[in-house]
Amino acid sequence: MKISLDVVLKDRPGQLVKLLEPISQKGGNIISIVHLRETVKEGRVPVHVSFEIKDSSTLEEILEEIEKRDIWVSKVGELSHKERYTMVLVGHIVDTDLRDTIDLIHEVEGAVVADVGLTMPDPDMESSARIVIDVHREVLENVLERVDEIARKKDLLVIRPLGV
Repeated sequence: MKISLDVVLKDRPGQLVKLLEPISQKGGNIISIVHLRETVKEGRVPVHVSFEIKDSSTLEEILEEIEKRDIWVSKVGELSHKERYTMVLVGHIVDTDLRDTIDLIHEVEGAVVADVGLTMPDPDMESSARIVIDVHREVLENVLERVDEIARKKDLLVIRPLGV
């Protein structure tokens, strides 16, 4: 899950590290940091951090640790309600029109094909496509059903991650 976090730090050396350490220690991946130095008030500076973590319990642990470090948290939000799912399609991907496959997935509102990687050893052989789909959680089942429908019609094998 992607998190947007607004905090207020003391305007002293080392404060940004105090903010980022708990995120890193809990396996968070920093996406961006905006340090608003021009808006220092009462010896404190606002900072906006965007990062990815695995789940909401990790977020709670990070927030608890940040607050122990005398960092004021002013706003916490989820950047996106989308999840990223990667699957592999195997078969005559190109011959069955990869562009059409992508368009059919896009017809599900809340789903976007974010990346495609194609492996085609020989034009006459089956190929495989790694498809990365960003999807709103609430329509995931619709997307999975759509991919299964496409696979049936185009005689493709779908390989999904475990648990999906």
